[in-house]
Amino acid sequence: MKLLPSLSIFILIILSVSLSKAQEVFLPGSRSQSLAGITVSLRDCWSIFGNQAGLATIDRLTIGGSFQNRFLVKELSTSSGLIVLPVHSSVFAFSAYQFGKTTFREEKLGIAYARSLNPRLQFGVQFNYYRFFLAEENKTIGTYGIELGFQYQLTKHLLLGIHALNPYKTSIQTFSGNYSYPSRFNAGAYFLLSESFAFVSELQKDLLYPLNIKTGLEYNVLHKLYIRVGVSGRPYQLTGGLGFSLKMLTIDMAVAYNQYLGNSPSVSFQYQF
Repeated sequence: MKLLPSLSIFILIILSVSLSKAQEVFLPGSRSQSLAGITVSLRDCWSIFGNQAGLATIDRLTIGGSFQNRFLVKELSTSSGLIVLPVHSSVFAFSAYQFGKTTFREEKLGIAYARSLNPRLQFGVQFNYYRFFLAEENKTIGTYGIELGFQYQLTKHLLLGIHALNPYKTSIQTFSGNYSYPSRFNAGAYFLLSESFAFVSELQKDLLYPLNIKTGLEYNVLHKLYIRVGVSGRPYQLTGGLGFSLKMLTIDMAVAYNQYLGNSPSVSFQYQF
């Protein structure tokens, strides 16, 4: 009978990893989580996990951290941290991410560089080191990857973004087989409908999965309070959350509902100096 909890956790890990490949990958910021995992057209410190071009407009030292309890199973929890450092006309950023606990653990370390090429066009690139641990092999295996993104301010109210994650095949050979990291391409837009209301949408194509469409709404109820909702497909997912600012501190909370595995609450913060 003691085998059942371990077996259940192992099955959840396999399902979670499989579904995360089809949807968001290494996207821990709760603002993004509440908007169905949309990142390519957002601009904040969490762009280091979604589209590094969004870092280019940050002009103050920023730190951030997040935690997600995926499907309410502690063995599938994720945590991350970041620091963003503007230097003259450039922005450097560093991030760390961990998914899983003892049986299975996946980690990512990233170094990013971003800058504005002109007042409308921003560019970002990131180099990643992935680490993968399986208890059955009792060792950690690593490999490298790259990300590249652009954002373009088409009009005062419309921001466009594109991003590529691991455009070439990135994989790790384990005793159990070949584990491939996703090669994924995203394109999307952030449309400011009014001073307090925005519509966001994104197309995501993983080379191994069908096209995924994500949409979300962000409403600024008060100057420092936001309400967000989102929806995506393949698999179907509903999301929602809140965000609020206290001077230099911003806190975001989100819940994502997966049609197969249930709820995944998350919280993240960022602090500007």
